[in-house]
Amino acid sequence: MSPAGLWAAASAPAKTNLALHVGDPGPDGFHPLETLFIAVDVHETVTASINSHVTRRGSGVLVSVSPAPGSEYAEMIQSGAARLSDIPLDSSNLAVRAALAVCAAYECNPGIELRIDKAVPVAGGMGGGSADAAAALVAVDALLARHLDRPRLGRERLMGIGSELGADVPFMVLGGLAEGRGRGNDLRTVETGNQLHVVFVPQDQGLSTPAVFRQWDRAHRATVDQGSAQAPDPLNRTLVTAAAVGDAAGVATWVRNDLQPPAIELLPELAALLNHGVDLGALAGWVSGSGPTVCFLARSAQDADNLVDGLRREHRHAFSTTGPVEGAQLIPEWGTI
Repeated sequence: MSPAGLWAAASAPAKTNLALHVGDPGPDGFHPLETLFIAVDVHETVTASINSHVTRRGSGVLVSVSPAPGSEYAEMIQSGAARLSDIPLDSSNLAVRAALAVCAAYECNPGIELRIDKAVPVAGGMGGGSADAAAALVAVDALLARHLDRPRLGRERLMGIGSELGADVPFMVLGGLAEGRGRGNDLRTVETGNQLHVVFVPQDQGLSTPAVFRQWDRAHRATVDQGSAQAPDPLNRTLVTAAAVGDAAGVATWVRNDLQPPAIELLPELAALLNHGVDLGALAGWVSGSGPTVCFLARSAQDADNLVDGLRREHRHAFSTTGPVEGAQLIPEWGTI
């Protein structure tokens, strides 16, 4: 097919971790994890198109970012609580790296232009950058397969490519509810029934994931220095079962994030917010991933909406989600730009 104007689009969900257990770093500096991921229904969308002019510029991938209309992130941009300029537009952007990795797998780069419609706050522990990468993997795979009239690489191959990009990327391709081990990219899907209702409260400032892990290291330096590195605690099977059947009260009892204490040490106001959300009716609150976004578990969709209303009356950014939802998906439309 002629490349002129050919495009493909894909979306990928945000996530939180219902459990995130951290072990001492190995010789490679990476921390082994035991985690329970859940994908939620706020999505990043990436549109990939072929633009031959891009091949003459830099890496051969050009990216632009806009806030998704109607999203909480768009409101944060409008209010000045977030800045699009915080998102890199060079090869350090995970979506660019994902596009280049797919081009390498096809041994073809005709010039790729990416447009990201962003709904997930930046540096918030919700995996927004990883969702961008997952959506880019799916979109560029479909685009090049159509352009070259070849079979797509497929989900399993894309998850393998994603594991080279970042620990959360394979899960964003997979979605749903999944146990993660190793760096978080050794995944096992958990079959699910009912959904959970999670309220997210993004903060006006981000936290660097490496900085949070360094803070965790400082608190655990004694065991590492003594050569008695500890593996992460295994996942609580009661928590996994509760999440699988949508038992919100059971999840609330056992939710755990080992990165929450170091995140609070770096941003102490998170502690008061966690307590406040429970006072407003949440079953439990926790820091999402490495933070600083805070999650609250609600008993029902109505309770989640009531919690959002209460937080918004205090001039906080808040939005409700449900999960688990499926991972990165091709938007089944083709066209010309």
